[in-house]
Amino acid sequence: MAIRKGTVAERASTHAVLASGRRVRLLDVLRVSPTPMTISELAAVCDLHVTTVRFHLDALTTAGLVSAEPEPNPARGRPRQLYRAPAPLEPDHRADSGYERLAGVLATHWASAGDDDPAHRAEAAGRAWGLEDFTDTPVSPRSVEEAANTITTLFAEMGFDPALESTPEELRIRLHACPFEPVARESPNVVCAVHLGLLRGVLARLHAPETDIRLIPWETPHTCVAHLARHTSDPLARAPRA
Repeated sequence: MAIRKGTVAERASTHAVLASGRRVRLLDVLRVSPTPMTISELAAVCDLHVTTVRFHLDALTTAGLVSAEPEPNPARGRPRQLYRAPAPLEPDHRADSGYERLAGVLATHWASAGDDDPAHRAEAAGRAWGLEDFTDTPVSPRSVEEAANTITTLFAEMGFDPALESTPEELRIRLHACPFEPVARESPNVVCAVHLGLLRGVLARLHAPETDIRLIPWETPHTCVAHLARHTSDPLARAPRA
């Protein structure tokens, strides 16, 4: 069963937040701050105007990614609003659910069973998942960029805390969290291959232009990155820089 949260409007709101670099920056700053922050403090750290920060915080709050609370015991006048955002859970603090244990057992067994390539079989399973389970995903023809936006939203709903990055040559979806991280680190050839297949299945379902796609597990110690090349048939593709 595909993971779904909220209404279409709510998912669109979450996607809009994640697609904004300034909002992602504000969210990152709040997540690492040991105390709640005011709009003025955030504006100073991010080098933004307070009006701009207020606008983006409203969107983050509406999407449920940031919470606001009045300042306790203000020195004078109206209390200021304080903003906070929960940090992603570290692997050692994640719930060791029955689902996670079952996933670990299955991944380990699949990785060692038979002579077939487990990564190939895992990718095929992920592709089938993307083609069959996301039945309410729009299927009108999409550019690679539009498809990447939709994939970013889907991965946000699944708990990957994604951020979409763009260059003239490619689109990157940086995954700052993985809900399956303990299992993925033990059996990346299975778990990460499933996610690669899922990406390719969703791209096919969206009727996106053919493109090269790679998923690099742990490109940094804490993030995985999906790379989607801009294909020449993509109307939004741009020529590489000289």
